[in-house]
Amino acid sequence: MSKKGKIILFWFTAVLLLAGILGEMPAVQRLLWPLTVKDIKFFHIPENRLRFKVSVTTNRKSKAYLRYWTVNGKDTLYTALSAEAKVNTLFITNTVANTDYRFEVVAMKGTEVAKSKEHGFQTESIYQATPYFDLAYVDPDFAGKMKGKYFLTQILTEPGSMVIIDDRGNIVWYQPFKKGVKVTHWTPHHTVLAIIGAEKIVSSGGDEIIEVDLSGKVLRNFKVGKGDMDKRVHHEVRYDKDKNIYALTFDKKGFDLSTVGGIKRDTVHGDGIVMFNQAGKKQWEWSVLDHLDPLKDTLILKHKKDWVHANSVFRDKEGNFLISYRDLNQVWKISYPSGKVIWKFGEGGDFPLKDNELFSGQHAAHWLNDGSLLFLDNGMKKHLTRGISFVLDEQHKTASAKFIVPLGKDYFTPAKGNVSLMDTNTLMFCLTDPRSFLITDLKGKVLWNMEVGGDPYRLEEIKGFQLPEPSLQ
Repeated sequence: MSKKGKIILFWFTAVLLLAGILGEMPAVQRLLWPLTVKDIKFFHIPENRLRFKVSVTTNRKSKAYLRYWTVNGKDTLYTALSAEAKVNTLFITNTVANTDYRFEVVAMKGTEVAKSKEHGFQTESIYQATPYFDLAYVDPDFAGKMKGKYFLTQILTEPGSMVIIDDRGNIVWYQPFKKGVKVTHWTPHHTVLAIIGAEKIVSSGGDEIIEVDLSGKVLRNFKVGKGDMDKRVHHEVRYDKDKNIYALTFDKKGFDLSTVGGIKRDTVHGDGIVMFNQAGKKQWEWSVLDHLDPLKDTLILKHKKDWVHANSVFRDKEGNFLISYRDLNQVWKISYPSGKVIWKFGEGGDFPLKDNELFSGQHAAHWLNDGSLLFLDNGMKKHLTRGISFVLDEQHKTASAKFIVPLGKDYFTPAKGNVSLMDTNTLMFCLTDPRSFLITDLKGKVLWNMEVGGDPYRLEEIKGFQLPEPSLQ
């Protein structure tokens, strides 16, 4: 190559390098290639009429989200903020049926913002595994406090569904399944964890643990017979602080029941606790059949197919477990990892209780943030359902009721259900047999009543479902 040609090549290369360097500078990019939304593709998802997928293409890599709102509505909703890419997929996950919406794309690169034109879409009627929710009553002075609240529940029958409703009873999110959804839990990761199983599996039991995010993506699915899940689970599934997943499980063990009229090689079916890591590897398990003697139950031949009936489990900050036994009218504390029974609370337990503090058939025992114990007293013996909280002195084995909130006779629920503390002076109830969701004050006055056209097992208020508007990154 001639000397002149080398000089031309040198300067040509230098100009290209300089252009590349300048092209990477945000100020130059904004000047020469302003961020724009090039293309929007909107997808209806056939299996879910309240969820929509939107593909957004921008001329440069950027983060993006959607703003959307009902036509003539005042409130604006937002999707999650995407990662940085030229093509991003966003999901609309908070809508109600038979409603007209508008939306626009907001793309962001540093402090640079680009918006699309407004577009419209319409939601249709829901027909998959969802019941009706009818707001029967709300106290006028309480209605304002309910705005913006969302609740997670489930449909146990087949086909089943995870369901999120707003304070008016509108379904705003759901995930249908061919099997029944026996219990659901809103996780700290803004996902839904559930037990699913055929309707014929009794005691709120199922053969799968499943976790989905709001886009419907299955994040985890443990199945009986695959990996370490060797038993069905029931009544409860939760995350602990170490991101392990724990649940109640069915168990069975051989016993000689000949001394009480049974056979020498008989089987007693009880309950236990199982804990998995996020990959589905079993980390720990415990069984009541190792800690209670069935021969001390004079009716064991009658009870052996479902002995003492555990119906909730809760892991505390120290890693120990609370387990509720409906047929014993007791809540036990189990030491982890030894499995030792630390104490038994309730009828015939380690803590003396007054007559009005005794409970029966209780569900959903859990610790509150202030260290007190709360559960639903189904009240099977007195036919009176209550929300009841205790302060326990575990060292001296004394207990006193912090509050006792009785419900009217119309709300008696002999089985299932739960109660939770919404704030310092209101309780939320799921009452399965009356098929009602209630919020009351601590005197039992009904502030909110939702009638349910299905068979719910639990109700949770969920935080973080309605996303805030993303900020500039």
